[in-house]
Amino acid sequence: MHHVGKLASVAPVAEGVYGGHADACARLPIVGRDAGAVHQSIDIVELGPRGRVDRHAHAFEEGVYVLEGAVRLSLAGEVEELAADDTCFIEKGVVHQLESSSATTARWLELHAPQPGAQGLEDTVFPEGDLAGEAPGLPYRRGCFDEAELPPPSSALGLAGFGEANVGGASLEMLIDREFGASQFYLFVVQYGPGGFIKEHDHPFEEAFLFLSGEIEAVLDDVTYTLGAGDYCWSGVGSMHALTNRGEEPVRWIETQVPQPPSRHQARFKADWARTIGAVLPA
Repeated sequence: MHHVGKLASVAPVAEGVYGGHADACARLPIVGRDAGAVHQSIDIVELGPRGRVDRHAHAFEEGVYVLEGAVRLSLAGEVEELAADDTCFIEKGVVHQLESSSATTARWLELHAPQPGAQGLEDTVFPEGDLAGEAPGLPYRRGCFDEAELPPPSSALGLAGFGEANVGGASLEMLIDREFGASQFYLFVVQYGPGGFIKEHDHPFEEAFLFLSGEIEAVLDDVTYTLGAGDYCWSGVGSMHALTNRGEEPVRWIETQVPQPPSRHQARFKADWARTIGAVLPA
């Protein structure tokens, strides 16, 4: 199962649980139940000048990647000014507030895992003070994507099971993972140079992709798409997919993996399995 879409075609949702607690804020849902996802939800959030979201907390972990503009994040007694390419991990139950800090609209990718509302809980609340209970050891952590830190294109993505025969011309910069404090998801940036590829494979977890620049050929469950900046896609557990950069410019995207990949057997490459069982699988 997979889902493909364009940000330009996504209609902002009603404020929902944020009703009465936000000004000049719009949420564009791109990955969630409607797309087939069961482990994560992703929104593109827009906050206009002088916009704000009141103090709130979630019953799930949150990952933020700022796409443009600037936003002021207040939490755990600190104030963080986030701008384009900044990231932040926010632990479950940590009360935080968002305010615009620029004269232009701020936009960011916001990932929630486990998926909100999966058990019908009131899992976003707006308390006056901090939540009762034990405070987390690491309430949040901020970071930043730095293009200069992308490794040279290669087959070494730093993920188990991804070898030279299956991946080429790829670079990956991990932004949020276990070492960063998250227990539910990975969030990272991937870039493929011209000719970069990953062969057909599937995973025991969901993946989502928001394309930032360039153009990619994506094969999802035997359906071929051409995706570029402003496009997104989601691939479910066991969904076969492959990506190839057939253009002359690099292609870059933000990717999520939810739940966090296991320590072994992170990917099953179709051709490898065919050789293992000594048969040719259907094309």
